[in-house]
Amino acid sequence: MKATGTPFDVTEAVAAVDALLARPLPEDGPTRWEPGSESWSGSYGAGFRLAPLWESRAYVGVPGPEWDTAQEEAERYFAELTGALDERWGPHREVGMRALLLGDADDESVPPLFAELRAFGLYGELMVWGPVGSPHGPRWVAVSVGQCDEDAPHMMVAAVTDVPIQDVPIEDVPIGELPTG
Repeated sequence: MKATGTPFDVTEAVAAVDALLARPLPEDGPTRWEPGSESWSGSYGAGFRLAPLWESRAYVGVPGPEWDTAQEEAERYFAELTGALDERWGPHREVGMRALLLGDADDESVPPLFAELRAFGLYGELMVWGPVGSPHGPRWVAVSVGQCDEDAPHMMVAAVTDVPIQDVPIEDVPIGELPTG
């Protein structure tokens, strides 16, 4: 099967997670992009870091066979990474993003990591491990794969935080008015 995006190597993805885990986390402050690149190469904010691990190519137009291949590829790569991290840290747990997809809360009412994921339209389930050891004390690690819309690439990301990553309860996210007819 022909690859649809950037090459994926599970060993390199695990190494990128390790590199993220080795970096210190900001205690506070606004969310910022990592410096040194015109395109997004990661973000950091109060108690977290987020970095891309893999990206498919974008598809313009109606989803078809190439889009389906990219979706299957993203799921396969994500399963490979999740399996490798499960071997290292034990079984993951899933943390949902559904509340943020349904809600219209402003970013101040949402934990900074979740606000940054929402800013990129990444609503895929988070696979979470933790606490895990790091040079800076206990950390929680999450990986996810998502796509902000049908024309956008599938993107796999990793996050590290200094607090447990929990579901955002739906009742904590105000739901906007539904459009009528």
